[in-house]
Amino acid sequence: MEEHEFTKDFIDEGTSFQPKRPKFLTVLCILTFISTGMDILSGFPKLLGGPMSAEQMDEQKVEMAKSIDQMRELDMESLAVMLEKLERMMEGLNAHFYASTSVAVVVLMIGISAAILMWLGRKIGFHVYIAYSLISVLQVYLFVPPSDIPSIIIILNLLISGVFIFMYSRNLKWLQ
Repeated sequence: MEEHEFTKDFIDEGTSFQPKRPKFLTVLCILTFISTGMDILSGFPKLLGGPMSAEQMDEQKVEMAKSIDQMRELDMESLAVMLEKLERMMEGLNAHFYASTSVAVVVLMIGISAAILMWLGRKIGFHVYIAYSLISVLQVYLFVPPSDIPSIIIILNLLISGVFIFMYSRNLKWLQ
């Protein structure tokens, strides 16, 4: 069992002891700060840049078509189908560019807020992080039909979210 170092915390001229933040929680919060912070910072310039133009979309479609043809030549039909879905998903997100990017930035702000709350030792941050994880996985369904979303993307995102939720849950004893 891990021993906690205690630091003195003076509150209302009395003394109470607050266990020092676990190193594992510190690492997880820093990883979340870096990841969500970089995504937020990249989201604002995207909003200013706007959606892809028709020419840019055509270029993307040509490149995707080449990749799809290569997959079919190699008898990798399932990968070709996944790339076709990715292409349709990209088109759907581009068609709803401002709404989807704005929602993504708001969801990322919820995630960074959750990490800040856990950094400060608040258990509510863990619960907000769970909500953030689920919303971040499901937000694409607001703008793209489910048939156009490759299952592997949802599965991988749920798996990564589940791993982080599990790792954060190991620190619930410290959170108040």
